[in-house]
Amino acid sequence: MGSIYPLWIEKLIFLGLLASGIYCGMLLQDYLSGIQLWLSWFCLLPILILVLTEGFGRLVQSINTK
Repeated sequence: MGSIYPLWIEKLIFLGLLASGIYCGMLLQDYLSGIQLWLSWFCLLPILILVLTEGFGRLVQSINTK
């Protein structure tokens, strides 16, 4: 059997990416307005956080299985 998967690392990465996404959303108010700002808040940032979390999760998994 292999070692236990470190799920807590993936959770910390997710929380860090979530916090940085919220911060980026606040910074976008200076550069975007109207529908562009709303689309970035409700479409772009959540998808970006999801993709980055999945990528880091796969990286942690590949490191852990070696």
